[in-house]
Amino acid sequence: MKSHIYIAFCFITIILLTSCEKSEKLYPAPVVPKGIQTATFAMGENYENQLWFEFSTQNTWSNPFGLWDIGFSCNENNQIIINSGRHGSYGVVYFDNTDFKDITTIDQSRETWHYDNPNGAVDSLAFSNWCSYSSQGKAIGKNRLYILNRGADSLGNKKFIKLKIVGREGGVYHFQWSLLEDAIPTNDIYLRINPNYNYVYFNFSLEKEVYNEPVSNNSWDILFTTYKEEVKDDVTQKYFPYVLRGVLTNPNKVRVCEINNKIAFEAIDLNFAKSQKFSPFKNEIGYDWKLWNLSANKYTVDQNKIYIIQDTKENYFKLKFIDFYDDLGRKGYPKLAWELLK
Repeated sequence: MKSHIYIAFCFITIILLTSCEKSEKLYPAPVVPKGIQTATFAMGENYENQLWFEFSTQNTWSNPFGLWDIGFSCNENNQIIINSGRHGSYGVVYFDNTDFKDITTIDQSRETWHYDNPNGAVDSLAFSNWCSYSSQGKAIGKNRLYILNRGADSLGNKKFIKLKIVGREGGVYHFQWSLLEDAIPTNDIYLRINPNYNYVYFNFSLEKEVYNEPVSNNSWDILFTTYKEEVKDDVTQKYFPYVLRGVLTNPNKVRVCEINNKIAFEAIDLNFAKSQKFSPFKNEIGYDWKLWNLSANKYTVDQNKIYIIQDTKENYFKLKFIDFYDDLGRKGYPKLAWELLK
């Protein structure tokens, strides 16, 4: 009987002591090989793939580029994004206080088409300021008719899409859309968000929701993909939108600092990393780590571009690009080197 009491006493003591211990950090330190790691990311010669990568696990996921047309954010900022990189002419124009019946044809050349700035800022999107808010916080779409130019003539009568964003209530977006020639909305869509992902996506050719992000927003850090951005022309010194291939970062927690000639890659340590100012912009890494070499007729890597990234787990890595070609000399195979700072 005494032995039973003693065992029970010990068991209770262990529970009490355990309950007094400090809770562990949410994310343990990643178990990754020491030193510099490298990997090649196979976007393909025609950039047909997009690749998602997480530094702490060194996992890579791939899916085809161009799966979606429009995306709706799953957080509370109510962002709406478009897949501008699908075509050079891909963009949006809108008309206030306009109904579906009011516009059934459009002269593409007479309109100023807007596209998303890849930095991801809320006020730099084609659909920025699309709503107002009720006293209960419900997002209510403005009386605004959007026309989406999907670019490719091969899309036929689905090249131009008309839509109105009705609003968002709770975790559900509501929008209506039709083809350009339709006088009334022919599709009434409700999309439910998933808070484990950044966006919920829709494809107008398939006329349904599609799944673009292969893993949750806590499971990847950078994305190799195609997007559109304004680039300064060397001759005219003006900025023009170009379809580019580069790296965008996860808007969920990931931050980047670009280091140019401040310090050698080998000398960057954790203390240096923590002392830097980090950017939340998704295109901070972007495309310009590679340069077009006219005489060689190929891309070369800018050796001055060095980056420090703080990942979704709040770990720091330093990274740089090594090449844009694979061992067979094919473009579209960026090679990256990185190291965990600890």
